[in-house]
Amino acid sequence: MNGLAYLRAVKLAVFVAATSLVLSMGALPARAVASIKIAIAYDIGGRGDHGINDSAAIGVDYIKKKYGLTALNVREMVTNGTESDRESRLQFLANANYNLIVAIGAQYAQAVSITALAFPSTQFALIDDSSVGNLNVSDMDFSNPQGAYLAGVLAGSATKTNKIGIVAPTAWAPNIPDFKKGVATVNKKASVFAEVIDSAPIPPTKNLVSLGCDVIFSEWSATSEVEDTIAKIYTTKHPLALIGVSPDQYFLLGNSSQKILIGAVSKHVNTAVADVMTASLTNQSIVDVIDEAKGIFGHIYTVKDGGESMALTALGAKYSVNVENAVLQLKSGKVKLP
Repeated sequence: MNGLAYLRAVKLAVFVAATSLVLSMGALPARAVASIKIAIAYDIGGRGDHGINDSAAIGVDYIKKKYGLTALNVREMVTNGTESDRESRLQFLANANYNLIVAIGAQYAQAVSITALAFPSTQFALIDDSSVGNLNVSDMDFSNPQGAYLAGVLAGSATKTNKIGIVAPTAWAPNIPDFKKGVATVNKKASVFAEVIDSAPIPPTKNLVSLGCDVIFSEWSATSEVEDTIAKIYTTKHPLALIGVSPDQYFLLGNSSQKILIGAVSKHVNTAVADVMTASLTNQSIVDVIDEAKGIFGHIYTVKDGGESMALTALGAKYSVNVENAVLQLKSGKVKLP
């Protein structure tokens, strides 16, 4: 099984396991089905993007099939990416009296915040973000510290030069200590070099390679430039390895990653979407306390609840024991992160 097939198989297996835990309702009566109105606002590209939208769609399709929902119950829309379009689409759906409006991706944060304030009786869910504090918004996000820790364990296990790199945007920088902690868990000799950027990722990536880093964890998801740069530099005499993030980095499924990708931190967006849809079917909402001071509620998915994991490709399978041990440590609470 090649790396791409292995990664897809692992993601599917984890999704099936996770959804079997969170979805326990039986079939809904016809009268209840008729009253259901749920809207899904996809990010740019919609279905077929091989990224966050496709992951969300798996959850949507699962719920539709499980409860016999149709397009009359679940409306799906796609933004063109402008802020005004995001807001106008959400406002249209709110005016159409949808019971739940699910916005896919952090780029919807501002539009959700504005629309939720204007329509306080409508329930919203924001997937892959936890910055909106409206009372009628469920922020469904994922534990960056745990993802960083697992990536660190994999990187520390795979490095041969004991030099490891990170390329990440400024907003992700607070998780660098968690990545380093993961590295140190399995390899105390390794050094970690970080490039924190908000534009132009190619020079920083080349710099990490010039420093001797043979494993690079990329949190850069805006473009495929980090992956492409590493793939171009890679040779059999100078092997390099990449750890990515799924489904944020849709390009990980491309051909250029086959020789370098050893694993990806996996956010199970499908589970988050399935959970908020299931809650809506029983007239409930998901309101775990995320930040009480800011009034942010929803849920942060972790390794323990099956919402986040590390998917290994065939190239990274040899490090599975260390990764599995790290997962057990996180689940048991022996490893404590912010």
